[in-house]
Amino acid sequence: MAMQSRNSSLRNMVKTQYNQQHMGAAYGPYGQMTQAPQVQTMRIDDVIVRTVALVGATFVAAILTYGMVGSGDSASVGTAGMLMTLGAVVGLGVIIFSMFKPITNPFICFAYAIGQGLLLGGVSAVFEAQFPGIVVNALLGTILVFAGMLALYRFRILKNSPVFTKVIIGAGFGIFALTMVNLVASMFGANLGLFASPGGDPTTLQWIIAIGITLWAAFSFILDFDMIEQSAQMGAPKKYAWAGAFGLTAGLIFLYWNLLRLLSYFQSN
Repeated sequence: MAMQSRNSSLRNMVKTQYNQQHMGAAYGPYGQMTQAPQVQTMRIDDVIVRTVALVGATFVAAILTYGMVGSGDSASVGTAGMLMTLGAVVGLGVIIFSMFKPITNPFICFAYAIGQGLLLGGVSAVFEAQFPGIVVNALLGTILVFAGMLALYRFRILKNSPVFTKVIIGAGFGIFALTMVNLVASMFGANLGLFASPGGDPTTLQWIIAIGITLWAAFSFILDFDMIEQSAQMGAPKKYAWAGAFGLTAGLIFLYWNLLRLLSYFQSN
């Protein structure tokens, strides 16, 4: 089965690399056999190591702003607010960039992980103050959902396919557009009623949106797993291990955000 990557440039790159490695030797000017230059290829282990590093960076950055917001000190909260804003801008910029080109630069990957960690930590502290224990539950839920989706993919209970890819990608663009519209509207003081505020009473529409986005976040891991597996099998250059790690890290962060929101709905009055 041809690789169904979410990024066409990655798919084309993998095919090109595969052809270069399997075409064999070429004749030189005097009939000598010359071997094509070999490129160090990525392995699944490379993706795992990089993912652990990015998730670790996210966690460390989150602890920083979590402690600052949780301290209640006005100066610390103000500093945390600036860091969270910076993290949100960096994260949004990298995500938009990743829609057009795979992220293979480790500095960009870490900038995203740290930026999201700064934002995640501060917001988590706010949710934890209002709903004690919600952060631990959201973290545990993220780990369990990820492990469950990995098991479903590993045992081929869930498989990627062209139709599955189109549905997930189409829904992803829809979710991104919905989020951006809600963000722009909120900047102008308008409330579209798509997401309930912490402690509010969610409407039926808000429940549907929260559950739908959380399910999308879970099932999108199937595309990431397939991309990583197929890329490794087809001999993608090692630098693309960062693209795989970035995808998994972004997916974990997005899943955590949505589980945090969904759990707050269950605890709302």
